Amino acid sequence: MAGRKIGYAQATLMVVGFVLTMMYLLATIGSMLSLLSNMNMSEAQVEADRHRYAWAGLTGSVLCLVAWCWSLASSIAMVRDSQKEPPILR
Repeated sequence: MAGRKIGYAQATLMVVGFVLTMMYLLATIGSMLSLLSNMNMSEAQVEADRHRYAWAGLTGSVLCLVAWCWSLASSIAMVRDSQKEPPILR
């Protein structure tokens, strides 16, 4: 929104993190639904299905956190820069 090109990298990092986190969430919900619909399935199988995508949940959460902290730091820097420069009067 500030017109800086680094914002595209921040947005891309956040979207990738969000997609990975949602992939893990959907895998977890799918495992729980398959447990409910298929009573022959054991809890160990559900846990194995859920842990198969645990890397995506962890990586996605870390990427979202990094992108959020990065955008917070760049927002603070932009606010500080805007206070140093006086407004241009014409």
